[in-house]
Amino acid sequence: MIRMQSTPVRYDNVQLLGGLDQVTPNLSLVPGVVRRALNFECSINGGYSRIAGYERFDGRARPSDATYTALGVNTPQNVTVGVTLTGSLSSSTGKVIVIDGSTVVVTKVTGSGFVVNDVLNNGSTNVATVSDTSGVSLDGSTDARYKNLAADEYRSDIQAVPGSGDILGVGLLNGIVYAWRNNPGGSAANMYKSTASGWTQVTFGKEIYFNTGTAAVTVGQTITGATSSATGVVAKVIIESGTYGSSNAAGRFILSSDSGTFQAAENLQVGGVTKAVAVGGASAITLSPNGRFETVIANFGGATNSFRMYGCDSVNRAFEFDGTTFVPINTGMTSDTPKHIAAHKAHLFLSFGASLQFSGLGLPFQWTPVLGAGELAMNSEITNLIPLPGDQSSGALGIYTKRDTSVLYGTSSGNFALSTFNTGTGGYNYTAQNMDQAYVLDDRGIMSLGTTLNFGNFLPSSLTMNIRPFLEERSNLATASTVSREKGQYRVFFSDKKALYMTIMNGKLLGTMPIEFQHEVKNIVEDERTDGTTAIFFGSSEGFVYELDRGTSFDGQNIDANFALVYNYTKSPRIRKRYRKASIEMTGEGYAEIAFGYELGYRSDFITQPAPAPYTADLRKAYWDEFQWDNFVWDTNEVSPTEIEVVGTAENMGIFITSTSDQFPSFTINNIILHFTPRRGIR
Repeated sequence: MIRMQSTPVRYDNVQLLGGLDQVTPNLSLVPGVVRRALNFECSINGGYSRIAGYERFDGRARPSDATYTALGVNTPQNVTVGVTLTGSLSSSTGKVIVIDGSTVVVTKVTGSGFVVNDVLNNGSTNVATVSDTSGVSLDGSTDARYKNLAADEYRSDIQAVPGSGDILGVGLLNGIVYAWRNNPGGSAANMYKSTASGWTQVTFGKEIYFNTGTAAVTVGQTITGATSSATGVVAKVIIESGTYGSSNAAGRFILSSDSGTFQAAENLQVGGVTKAVAVGGASAITLSPNGRFETVIANFGGATNSFRMYGCDSVNRAFEFDGTTFVPINTGMTSDTPKHIAAHKAHLFLSFGASLQFSGLGLPFQWTPVLGAGELAMNSEITNLIPLPGDQSSGALGIYTKRDTSVLYGTSSGNFALSTFNTGTGGYNYTAQNMDQAYVLDDRGIMSLGTTLNFGNFLPSSLTMNIRPFLEERSNLATASTVSREKGQYRVFFSDKKALYMTIMNGKLLGTMPIEFQHEVKNIVEDERTDGTTAIFFGSSEGFVYELDRGTSFDGQNIDANFALVYNYTKSPRIRKRYRKASIEMTGEGYAEIAFGYELGYRSDFITQPAPAPYTADLRKAYWDEFQWDNFVWDTNEVSPTEIEVVGTAENMGIFITSTSDQFPSFTINNIILHFTPRRGIR
């Protein structure tokens, strides 16, 4: 008897790397590249991660930080969703978010927590008695659902920035988020700060111009008009020309409060001693509506606590803000409405159309050439200002227009040298960012501007030729950009709610992936919190400010995510294979559900194409020092292989994965191992 020898099962490990490629022929690509994708990003550690969500923000408790407590009770039928229960023994309170059988789930728990035999009162009636304080559900799907309901409860408390229209800008200073929006009538713009009770308007105070200054006035002193008897508390003193010693100092006092009406030409006194002469009355500081705010954080004072926010919006004067006092900056321009701003080498730079102006060295309020200020003329309107890589002795500032790139070398007006770097390649407004090098969106794609081996020179390159169709559809739609330093990403956003996330590690491009939000990103800010972690906030057209990379949803709406890998010929493009199984390696810190699908033989009509199938992975974890007993998940793993049955014979396989939910945190798919048996060649 002749014994037939079976062909052994072979294995192909597909590493998910490379990101989206819309143009390269299939056989020229490695199997881990994607042909279609949405809301997955290239992880800096390898693999494709379903992106984290975003959630509304106003300074109150974040929805993503919400927790719940599951209570076993004896009479759940007497409890109503939405009521607040109080325990008779513990005096704790909690709001009911769901009732599952005999389990009542509450959030916003106050006090030390409910205890067994707590009699629960709904404010007027005892409705149930606690029999069990199980805490967190052991079932991953149920746990995700309860967390999501708790997040929805916290989300309902968070309000839009007061006013009307779009968010005009967001800023971040000393861990506090600031936002600008038109007032309800649209006649002016207001500034708000985030607080534990929501958005609070920032009051601007007044400014009064003076000349003939003879002696310094100190912040906190009260000036008095010798003729009018009006008074004002000084919050900021700005010298714009002259010096006190020569009795010709001129500038402004910013008043935090005032009483009465100052008169022109009257002496301004402190303690009966004349310090200066008023040029006119005190005028309220206001903002005209409909600007687009851009901000930077800089320290011109030298002290460690002298960081200030500087900004402009193209319809008002530039400003300085220290967290309390808002101070407009006068440059002397007839139309003093700069559009772009940068802090570079102890100078403040502002753009006015094609004019680039810089302040005196370390003097953001001094704009006279006598004190080191100056002006540089570009050949068209400036679209971006960005400091480029350099050292203390050789600074460089990237200056972009729509069509050209220029580099300003030097450290002060004494040695500034402007070089037209690249004619024909520029950048769209608000798209330049600095990470390991400078990145900007041009009509040719995302361009990098990295240093060459000759220090101080730069070499441009396009990084997105393989996603040209995506960018061609969005010509002139770019609205904003930012970076995620924790994820190594440059991100650019478009008015159709789409975005591109480009991941770079050690100067190497790992891949670019398309994103689609439920809300348009009108403007965005990225900076460090006081604890050193990165924070990213964006403003949208609904009047809300959102915190990016937080939570499991798009502010309560589903994150629809998918990717389709290029057709994988599994070692040989002309050999048919019998596919038997797939194993997906997933990592994360929560429960996840995906659908796994595949197409055989270029989706041939002559081959039965299987339907996608759902799979789950519980990636939750617990550590000994990070849980309360009976309030944690024990038997889980943050790395999980998901075994998937695969059936079919063809020369190649195209895998696609989808995920749709508002409940699941980000997860990463690192590798897919295919089990197959080689068959005959294609005839």
